[in-house]
Amino acid sequence: MQDSLNFDEAEESQPHVYTVSELTRTVRGVLETEFDSVWVEGEISNLRIPSSQHAYFVLKDEKSQVRCVMFRNARTRLKHHPEDGDHVILFGRFTVYDARGEYQIIVEKLEPMGLGALQKAFEQLKEKLSQEGLFDEERKKPLPEFPWKVGVVTSSTGAAVRDILNIIRRRNPKVSVLINPVKVQGEGSAEEIATAVREMNRLKDVDVLIVGRGGGSIEDLWAFNEEVVARAIAQSKIPVVSAVGHEIDFTIADFVADLRAPTPSAAAELTVPVLQDIVGQLAYLARQSVVLTRRPIVDFKTHLQRLIDRRFFRDPLHILAPTQQRVDDLNLRLVRSLGQGVILQKQRLVNRVEQLFQASPKRAIQLGGERLGNLNLRLLRGLSQGIVWQNQRLRTRVDSLLQASPNKAILRLEEKRASLHHRLIEKIRSLAQLEKNRFSGVVNNLNALSPLTILDRGYSICTLNGNAVKSSTETKPGDAVEVRLSKGRLDCVVSKTLD
Repeated sequence: MQDSLNFDEAEESQPHVYTVSELTRTVRGVLETEFDSVWVEGEISNLRIPSSQHAYFVLKDEKSQVRCVMFRNARTRLKHHPEDGDHVILFGRFTVYDARGEYQIIVEKLEPMGLGALQKAFEQLKEKLSQEGLFDEERKKPLPEFPWKVGVVTSSTGAAVRDILNIIRRRNPKVSVLINPVKVQGEGSAEEIATAVREMNRLKDVDVLIVGRGGGSIEDLWAFNEEVVARAIAQSKIPVVSAVGHEIDFTIADFVADLRAPTPSAAAELTVPVLQDIVGQLAYLARQSVVLTRRPIVDFKTHLQRLIDRRFFRDPLHILAPTQQRVDDLNLRLVRSLGQGVILQKQRLVNRVEQLFQASPKRAIQLGGERLGNLNLRLLRGLSQGIVWQNQRLRTRVDSLLQASPNKAILRLEEKRASLHHRLIEKIRSLAQLEKNRFSGVVNNLNALSPLTILDRGYSICTLNGNAVKSSTETKPGDAVEVRLSKGRLDCVVSKTLD
């Protein structure tokens, strides 16, 4: 019995042993229960954002630090993008990361500390939208000159809507106003403003849109610094006038809008012209149009009267006199030109006939025969002179040889005579062949140029009274004409002339 009691006491005195996983789960349960939601202030350090778009960083102060993680869906709701060194206040819950046994904060909200942080968020968004081109002047739309319906996106209870309505009613009561009431500050106000802008764009009869509110602190005006509002204004097909706060207040909506008004009242004045001014301007333009229309009518009437008083309208036939005179002058010049042309053509025809007779084969053959006779005569004279000269020379040589040796001299003279006779015969043959070739060339050239060659091709020459007929108008029925062919002639009578 004593032994059993000792065993039970020993068993009760042994400690509870945890595994690492059990201990981690127990600590995590305690932390998540005790610190289910906490607000923590500190400085961001070692911020990193991988491809998953989750943010991992360390929140620290002068003495301690704690690891934090902010998942992507929570990051998309941030007003600004945190950086290393930012002093922030965050809301989240404590938990333990089992894999490393480290406790961390899962961040759900993160806000910069103080007005300086808001200004930093403002500058970050302004720089981002500027790089995207949302502030460029090229994309801004002009306001309509005479709007008939003005849309207003603002609070229905604020002073801004009353000021806008009063000014529009005073300036032009014919203009209708469509108000889309929204929250202009606080949680969800930016989404309401953006939704209202998109709803106004779905309407077909809104000419211009005023988006704004009255003055306030930077926190009060912050809804108009949200990215969702800026993008809704940039995507608006209706021209948008931004009217937020006072003249010294600037918001992101002012930079994106097509026109910035310093106050809501100024927006109404810039959007809607004064009706009385328009009526007065229209009346002035009507009077000017009457004056400007009447003036050219008077000028045309005066000019017309001057034209009626001119001699042209009183005596229309007078204008034909210079034309008739010019016609007579041109007729005279035409007759002269025709006469001169006929004379010139006749002279050309005579010259051509003369050239044709000059190129006649008979004449060329006659000239060639005369030239050949002259050449033969010259040849005979040259031969006779050569023979006489050679005879004299031979006689002299014979005399000298006879004196020296009669038999030997006679033999040499006989050989010399035979040689000279042969050379003379060859010379005569050569000269005769040369002249024959030259004569054949002249005859061939004459045949190539001769009209008879053309006649050999089937053509003919028709003459009337010795003149070549070139046109059917040169003859008349009954005329006797002569047609020369390649071989022979034909005497013909013209029975009919054709063009």
